[in-house]
Amino acid sequence: MKIAIISPWTVSNTAIGGTERFVIDIAESLKKQGNEIDVYMLSGKNYKKNGVNYININILEKDDFVDEEKLKDLFGNFEDETSYIKLANKLEKSIDIRKYDLIQLNSQLFLKAFRTKKRIFTIHTNPFEFEMNFGKKSFEHMLRIMELEYNINTFYVCPSQYYMKKYEELTKLKIHFIPHAIDIDRINKPVSIDQIINKYSLDKNLKHIVLPSRLEPIQKQPMLFMKAFSRIDKSVRKNFQVICTGLDQQYKKYASDIEIFCSKNDINLKILKFDYIYEAYSLADIIILPSKSESFGYSALESLSLGIPTILNSIPTYLEIAKGSKNSYIFKNTEDALILEIKKILKSQINRKKQPEKWNEKYNLNTFGKKYLDLVKRW
Repeated sequence: MKIAIISPWTVSNTAIGGTERFVIDIAESLKKQGNEIDVYMLSGKNYKKNGVNYININILEKDDFVDEEKLKDLFGNFEDETSYIKLANKLEKSIDIRKYDLIQLNSQLFLKAFRTKKRIFTIHTNPFEFEMNFGKKSFEHMLRIMELEYNINTFYVCPSQYYMKKYEELTKLKIHFIPHAIDIDRINKPVSIDQIINKYSLDKNLKHIVLPSRLEPIQKQPMLFMKAFSRIDKSVRKNFQVICTGLDQQYKKYASDIEIFCSKNDINLKILKFDYIYEAYSLADIIILPSKSESFGYSALESLSLGIPTILNSIPTYLEIAKGSKNSYIFKNTEDALILEIKKILKSQINRKKQPEKWNEKYNLNTFGKKYLDLVKRW
């Protein structure tokens, strides 16, 4: 089978977003099933890896990276069908879709594209995130388009049971549940910790607390951790270096605010962008994920797959991933609750733990792509 995967965002080894990492994993899983895979990105660099072609259609027509704001600048605010149709027309002019048997799409903004083909939409954006990026009116209109586009050739998939049910309530449609999987080899490389420390000028005498998500203030809320950690006794804090990895261009002002706060509160902070995500996980003694909303939570899956002690906010998707795992510490979205979990980890031996086989099997990459293909075959 020849399959096209459409990603709104740039896919690369340095990608920090969950959608981008999902695209790599689903592409390679489908490739291992014997399929031909082309991944189309709205921006980025052309390359080939592990038999998968990554193709930039350069929707901006310049050397730049697509984000939500640039899409709105190009196609409008997505409050009516015009924006969806304009984007669909652009995609269909850029991709010869006739040669593909199946299209897997990774944004609800693509709902009007490739309507004559079998399509699977993976829903990466929950209601809170969609409204935050595009507004309430746009979200309500998107739901109507989901209803209009639903037919025997169009399938909707959620990686979370919680949001599967939520979207079924909102649309009255059948939404399928397929949890994301993880390519453990992508994030678990035999690398020298000393080399990573020297490469990024980190402190080799300290343990490292890593926040692997984007430095975004509202959804990811890294400052919640900084404030909680500032209340840990200074004699304990001095043994740790806090590393924030998700520095995108649009969050540089917020990163500056974090740096000022940490400087005032004697928190040893380093903000950087690792060349490879496996470097961050290899280095991490503790992972912190304080997000108040995630459609899935790739960083949680990656961290727990490696058995790293991981503190997670008690949001539905994190709770789903943490269920049945070892080394997961859950807090309810307050500083006080987070402080309790930090102290709990610090009092214990900070070691990685192997996950139960049943938990690992749920996120097995080898069966991941097959679940998507079975969905199409079954219906």
